[in-house]
Formats: sequence, C-alpha cells, structure tokens
Amino acid sequence: MGVSLMATELFFGTASFADPCQFDLQTLALKSGTVTRISGDGVIISDGTDVILPEALLPYARLNQILKVKGLAGTKEKQFWAVAVILANDDAVCPNVGDVRRGAHPGSNVYDVIIGGVRPTPPL
Repeated sequence: MGVSLMATELFFGTASFADPCQFDLQTLALKSGTVTRISGDGVIISDGTDVILPEALLPYARLNQILKVKGLAGTKEKQFWAVAVILANDDAVCPNVGDVRRGAHPGSNVYDVIIGGVRPTPPL
C-alpha cells in the first residue's frame, strides 16, 4: 500500500483519496441517476441534475454508469452537492480529511471580516 501510494504521488502529484464516512448520512438526501456528462465541478446525471463532487469522489463517477450519492439538494436549480458516494454494496465513501476544505465559520476572526467588515482586535 505504501509503495503504491508513493508511486501514485510521484507520477500524479498529491492525490486525493476517499475514505469510509465518519459521520451520519441518514439525514442527507439521496440522489441517483446515470452519468450522462462530465461537468467542470462534477457530473450531469440523466434527469439533468448537476451533481457537484469533491475531488476525492470524482473517480467514482463513470459515464453511462449509475451514480448514487448522499448530500444536499439545491432549492432553485437542479444542483446537488454530494457529500458521499454510495457504492453497490451500500457502503458509503466520503472525501478524506485532507480533501475537505475548511473556510471561515461563524465566530472566527476571518468570518467577522468577511461578513461585517469588522476587524477583530489583535490578542494581547
């Protein structure tokens, strides 16, 4: 495993891999369909929905194959933000910790600057 991982990184740069999910997927919506096109940020499935996939989940999407994902559905457009891919044996895979981008969150100094233009006071 370690040698193949090193070889992959040597030829393709830093790679993103999926891991088993570490959180509850029961409350997330399920979306499934045949992949008809590859888009810039994921795939388009047979009902016209743009399924947005994190980089680590892209290898699970194949043209003319059924893709089953759990995630969040858009309210105004036919978009679906996938959080996990459901495999044929009903196991779920999610992006690994290294692939998940963390941004500003409410209560953080950066969030205050982005939302309210408030500059936090530097710690003493």
